[in-house]
Amino acid sequence: MCADLSFGWGDQTIAFSVERCNRETLRISVTPAGEVLVSAPAGATDDEVLERVRRRGGWISRQVRDFERWRPRTPRRQYLTGETHLYLGRQFRLQIKQSETPDVRLIGDRLVLSTPQPDSLVYRRALLQHWYGLEAHRLFPTRLDKVTAPFLRYGVVRPRLIIRAMSKRWGSFTAQGSLVVNVDLVRASVSCIDYVIAHELAHALEPNHGEAWRELMNVVMPDWRERKAELEARLL
Repeated sequence: MCADLSFGWGDQTIAFSVERCNRETLRISVTPAGEVLVSAPAGATDDEVLERVRRRGGWISRQVRDFERWRPRTPRRQYLTGETHLYLGRQFRLQIKQSETPDVRLIGDRLVLSTPQPDSLVYRRALLQHWYGLEAHRLFPTRLDKVTAPFLRYGVVRPRLIIRAMSKRWGSFTAQGSLVVNVDLVRASVSCIDYVIAHELAHALEPNHGEAWRELMNVVMPDWRERKAELEARLL
């Protein structure tokens, strides 16, 4: 069940979406697009949710402002020769080639996309996105194994990994104990991928981004703030 609420903060209005689910605590997140999302206990009233979210008004406002500051104004991708596309934090220049067999591969600083339909934007885009998906499924399980290691002493077990397209966030940790990671994160550096995984694993112990969550991140990943800034600067 979802609802939309808002409150005044200074000279701005902060609007947020509420999803009620089977959880005991309230969680607030701000997406790279600047949307405010709240997961709340099923029995929480609108007034209760509004009051608790209002208490975090300063933090929410800063997060939205930071995302806006880093968000680039880039044109819509056309998937044409000469465009640059990110993979593991590096820029590669796209090269489109006609071929009977569809294929995507890295050659030096080029991302070579071979396709039987070189004039079709839909086909070019689908082929590259399929390749990104394959790479995400190849890489993310290995990164999860590495990042989970320091959490083991806190009793966190390796969660089930779900990789899928997500329009509003880089990852999430579900009430059922699964880790969901945005397939598009494969464009980020390994350092940033590890940060997102650690960020969500920390929610297995601390559902909110409060002091306890930050202290845990300081222990398991001391440079998490720098990684977060890199992710926001490169991919938003």
